[in-house]
Amino acid sequence: MKYKVLLAVFAALIAAASYALYQKSLIKEVNVQVWWSNAVGKKLRETVHLQVPESAYDDFFAEILGGETWENAKKLYRRQAGLTKFMNGDVFSVTTLGNKTVSYDLHHYKNNSTGEKISFVRSGQDFVKKNEPLSLEEKTMIRFYQIKDSLAGDDPQFYEIAKERLIWDWGILDKLKPGDSVAFMVKGIFDNDILVKTYGILGFSVKSANIGDFTMTAFRDYIYGDYFVSGHTVVLSPPGDFRAPIDSGRITSYFGTRKDPFNKHKKFHSGVDILAKTDTPVRAAESGTVIFAGEKGGLGKAVVIDHGNGLRTIYGHLNRFLTTNGRKVTRGEIIAGAGSTGRSTAPHLHFTVMQNGKTVDPLLFTYERVWTAPFDISGEFRTLSASRTVQLETVMKNKKSVFIKNNMMSSSTGKKAKKKP
Repeated sequence: MKYKVLLAVFAALIAAASYALYQKSLIKEVNVQVWWSNAVGKKLRETVHLQVPESAYDDFFAEILGGETWENAKKLYRRQAGLTKFMNGDVFSVTTLGNKTVSYDLHHYKNNSTGEKISFVRSGQDFVKKNEPLSLEEKTMIRFYQIKDSLAGDDPQFYEIAKERLIWDWGILDKLKPGDSVAFMVKGIFDNDILVKTYGILGFSVKSANIGDFTMTAFRDYIYGDYFVSGHTVVLSPPGDFRAPIDSGRITSYFGTRKDPFNKHKKFHSGVDILAKTDTPVRAAESGTVIFAGEKGGLGKAVVIDHGNGLRTIYGHLNRFLTTNGRKVTRGEIIAGAGSTGRSTAPHLHFTVMQNGKTVDPLLFTYERVWTAPFDISGEFRTLSASRTVQLETVMKNKKSVFIKNNMMSSSTGKKAKKKP
């Protein structure tokens, strides 16, 4: 027990960060670790929330909570609640006061609206079992972080959520340094303050001495968002592995199996599609040598660039060529005009990345790109982003996480805040 405070506060950051790679294939939907603390005399009350992965959570929980604490919890739930296994997606919480565990709480969710909390609360030297119903609610939270080490180290679970959803911009997460601030507007299913299921990140705001101050908001679906700035002077992202091949581009189709747009049958898509007007400039993602510029089957007019070390990029459905076979090009150089040649339903760019002869997901790489909204959504985006931008920047100014509901911003402690400006 004497190591529990250290494990709960520090090992949750250190051990979970190292364990995240092992758990990544297991955890499909992880909760934001919300740490709420308040002083009680000279002791500190701490609550750690851990969402149960699909499997192999025993060692994971032991590392974060401490072996003795986790063994005590398992005995209580096995002997007094008849539970030998926790369900994937449920949340297990441990609350401590100083170096003493005061409660264990298993939040079991039956669906997206109801559940049950099975608790063991300390009473003297023993624990008393309590059951109470849970009511879940769809809410939007703006989660504020003051970076201590890195976002991946401070909150590895939320880092994985954000990385999956930022698509073009996940590289920003790794550029945040100690002392920087970031706030994320997250929509999902909440059990009070605990994020149980994430629908998506609607926007985020950054204040950084390294990469600048800016706010970006998403235009479309909750699962994957393309983020753009509105009313800011910062319009070019920090450098990444590649330059985005289309300025102000919006991804409309992703790498992997999808419905073929012509026959609706499932078919593997070897790259990403980026919406563009006819003859929108297409840029080289990286410096290299053009090894093909011509007709390439269903891709129509296409350019292939060899970047060395087994890396190649392909640009398809072009309307015109602005480079030639054998020419050396530099990162960001215009090589073609976008189009709809070949097997295409509308003007766009098909962008493929190949590593050692095999196609890989282009979004495994980070990108430098223009952040302004593309032509097809620019007007609607400005209207949509206005209120989100105000809400995010208010949280950044106040340095406090909040819930947003009915045009009001309420603090995570339940106190009402002022109306939005």
